[in-house]
Amino acid sequence: MPLANEIRDLRQRTMDDLARAHDHFSDSMYAWEIVQTTISRGFKFVRKNPATGTTIGERDLIGHSQNFGIQLLAESTFQNFISIFENFLFDFLRLWLKTYPQSLTKKSVNFQAILDAADRNEIILAVVNKELNEVMYERPASWFAYLEERARLGCPDIQAIERIAEAKASRDVLVHNRGVVGHAYIVKSGSQSRHVPGERIDIPEPYHREVWDLLRKVVADVCDSATLKLLAS
Repeated sequence: MPLANEIRDLRQRTMDDLARAHDHFSDSMYAWEIVQTTISRGFKFVRKNPATGTTIGERDLIGHSQNFGIQLLAESTFQNFISIFENFLFDFLRLWLKTYPQSLTKKSVNFQAILDAADRNEIILAVVNKELNEVMYERPASWFAYLEERARLGCPDIQAIERIAEAKASRDVLVHNRGVVGHAYIVKSGSQSRHVPGERIDIPEPYHREVWDLLRKVVADVCDSATLKLLAS
């Protein structure tokens, strides 16, 4: 399949994944609203969690939704947004480097990998994956610098890169530091920092939506720029 078609397919898959993730957030928020409305009209119940033994009633559930449910829902879907975008970016780079492997001619490859490979394409893929595994551990600014070095697309712009870096830093705090901001967040988020050390990362609904919109825009810009470049060549 031509690279332009593969990029179009990747664009569509990523947009679909982001849409499903936000639909989950929106649908779950609406479900909480239905529960709250139903309870406010007099519905009562008692439920026991068979795993933990915890028993709750309707008022407990309202409290849980207000104090934890909405917060955890926003955090979990936000983390999913970032994961989907990371997968997109490295899938894009993998497609590009497989098609234009000349930029990796100075990279070394383990001789055993050559012996184990079925053909030339498999060797190229092994080198590409090794390269991207190293890039993946860098910060977002380095990801996009690498993208520009290899593909010369001229996007995304600096502001978008900085906003994505802050979002990635927020996700890292949620995953690795129980949501509590430390020095690493300040360094990673730079001028876009939203918190100071010791605070808990907050994912308010407007920010949640802004990041989702930003990631969709960057996916579209990267894929569209690449497609235009390929069709013009």
